[in-house]
Amino acid sequence: MVPVPFIVLYLKRFASFLARNNSTASHYLDILFKRAREKAGPIEEFQWLGLMLFVAVPFPGTGAWTGAIIASILDMPFWSAVSANFCGVVLAGLLVNLLVNLGLKFAAITGFGLFIVSTFMWSILRIVKKSLNSSN
Repeated sequence: MVPVPFIVLYLKRFASFLARNNSTASHYLDILFKRAREKAGPIEEFQWLGLMLFVAVPFPGTGAWTGAIIASILDMPFWSAVSANFCGVVLAGLLVNLLVNLGLKFAAITGFGLFIVSTFMWSILRIVKKSLNSSN
């Protein structure tokens, strides 16, 4: 969590500075931002909740640093981005702790269940969001 506020605040400034001064860095930054934008679709739609759930899923590439990069690219408000990252990291830690304490057999079953839930999570959130919007 230590670098998250700095990434949220200064990533775009640092990236534009590097892009102006080095064409190779500009190329790699374009690749990095393209990948982050690809992952940012659901987060852009749900903002705080989307970022928190993205960071909370304990899969490779879904941690606080990636969440901070996405928040910076989406120009999320500073405290919203940092708090969503923090809550996501805490939830991921609790989840991994739970899986470790369950033992191998139950952790494998729970891990498979979590994979299924995380796969359909965005679809479920969209349905809930549509039903809330239609009731208003």
